[in-house]
Amino acid sequence: MTAFPDGTLTLTATTTADGVLCAALAGDLVWESADELLDAVRARLSAAPGPSGIRLDCVRMTLCDSTGLSALLALHRAAEAAGIPLRLDRRPPFLDRLLLLTGTYGHLTGLPAAEAEQEADGPGAPAP
Repeated sequence: MTAFPDGTLTLTATTTADGVLCAALAGDLVWESADELLDAVRARLSAAPGPSGIRLDCVRMTLCDSTGLSALLALHRAAEAAGIPLRLDRRPPFLDRLLLLTGTYGHLTGLPAAEAEQEADGPGAPAP
């Protein structure tokens, strides 16, 4: 486990047998912790052998500000440059809302935004 110096975010990373980097985030992905997250994941990308994919488990994330979103987009670009997929798993509702509002949902999840919008509306919600 890596606890970043500012104490806002912790990262627990493991690599699966097939080479996928699984990183669990806990806490706030904000201005104070975004660079540390980028550095930690980029270090794994530059190690030999690099991961075959990156899965960020966001279930224990409590906040993501604009700098945190920027860090996620930078990670996506770094993963694409390395030719590997990046996926955000077990996203809390606030993160899905942020991704939908900013038009980055499909980009960072690989899923159609319509599915998340339908889930956010909930069953029985009136049609627009």
